[in-house]
Amino acid sequence: MIGRMRNTVGKVTLLRSGQVLFAIVVLAGLSGCAMSADPAAMAIAPQASDQPFPQPFLHAMCVRNVSGGEDTNPLWVSKVDDKGFRAAMVSSLDSAELSGSTGGCSYPIDINLLGLSQPAMGFDMTVMSHVNYKVYDSSGQPFLLETIDAPYTAKFSDAFAGTERLKLANEGSIRKSIQMFFDKLRASKPK
Repeated sequence: MIGRMRNTVGKVTLLRSGQVLFAIVVLAGLSGCAMSADPAAMAIAPQASDQPFPQPFLHAMCVRNVSGGEDTNPLWVSKVDDKGFRAAMVSSLDSAELSGSTGGCSYPIDINLLGLSQPAMGFDMTVMSHVNYKVYDSSGQPFLLETIDAPYTAKFSDAFAGTERLKLANEGSIRKSIQMFFDKLRASKPK
């Protein structure tokens, strides 16, 4: 009798161990690897606005420096790197007809990604980007200094995998930050 009980307990323990291992493998497969934010998804498309950009900005702006971004470790969480942020901003400037020609940049922009406030986990994931934008005039003096905090929430229905939802939230937060920066440009009065 005791031998049969030991055999049964051993089978139950083995069965539970197998179930736990199976659950871990399934969860790892569902979570996927973390990917960097896509520059195309962070860029903003041209939008109609009641307030146009000031005339001096048209075809006169460029991205000079981008700093503060982080490379994504595929085994960790999605991040926004400097190269991707630069590409998103350049594309956004191009679509708004703000990009200057080579050598024709009267208003250089320096961007510092101060950080991304990201959730550890969750169904709906909200990321808050903290970005410092500095625009300089043709004499090299700071013209516009703005630190923008931009939240964006990726919902569970947007992507099943948590790593993908976090990537979508990163992209949306940077896209919203660029849009808010453009709103500040529209309201400014360049010399």
